[in-house]
Amino acid sequence: MKWTIRELIRTTADYLRKKGIDEPRLTTELLLSHSLGIKRVELYLNFDKPLTARDLDTFREFIKRRLVHEPVQFIIGNTGFMGLEIATREGVFIPRQETEILVSAVKLWLEDRGLEECILYDIGTGTGAIAISLAHFFPKVKIFASDISEIALRCARENALMRNLTEPITFLSGDLLEPFAEIENADIIVSNPPYIAAHEIEHLPEIVKREPIEALIAGKEGLDIIQKLIEATPSHLKPEGLLAFEIGINQAEPATKLLESDGRYEKIRLVPDLRGIKRIATAVKRKS
Repeated sequence: MKWTIRELIRTTADYLRKKGIDEPRLTTELLLSHSLGIKRVELYLNFDKPLTARDLDTFREFIKRRLVHEPVQFIIGNTGFMGLEIATREGVFIPRQETEILVSAVKLWLEDRGLEECILYDIGTGTGAIAISLAHFFPKVKIFASDISEIALRCARENALMRNLTEPITFLSGDLLEPFAEIENADIIVSNPPYIAAHEIEHLPEIVKREPIEALIAGKEGLDIIQKLIEATPSHLKPEGLLAFEIGINQAEPATKLLESDGRYEKIRLVPDLRGIKRIATAVKRKS
């Protein structure tokens, strides 16, 4: 049989659906466009194009990798984030759609205050997606991005280099706020920390388990890193500066209580995702 792009997409999407793969049509299109070396939109412009044996062999290898729960983002080596292409690699947490809401909340805060030049810390930068997207939107903001993982820092530096953003972003190695001891206090501290409870690891989808465990698990209730971040931030944040971080699906109430009980924060706010689930917490450091 001589496969066309149209037939291969239809047949493969049906096959992946039966195998229980999430987003089978999108997965098929992303892997096929990557195997052909074209943009996804070009598939639609070439539906009746026949595929070569080499095209099919490459595509089949990608499908095999996806069937053993390898994330699409690792197979194709990138993901979309805030309209930008971010390189990904195994051993580094893949940026998610929820984190775009975090970036949007920080972006709105900056725009509302007309802040063009300020200092921002990105804690646990991973691929550098948060730092890079904010540097893209606000080129005058000075950003310091940290991670405990050297693999993640290499990935983040490469992403910044690809977008010529190595000047506004300084990458630091270390845990949480430890690398910032000698740096001027920030106007904004942003983080997508680990927030999954230890007992939930066995229930995670296999595809998620392929990601670095240290980027996922945060103690018995999933709040260990968030609590440390809340406790440490005031020493590194300017008065009336913003702390913004991502939280798990059921962590809105405990995260709010941690911020309130600390006593050094005000204007605590929760931002929902498109399903109405509160996924982002923000708070402002009190003047005194």
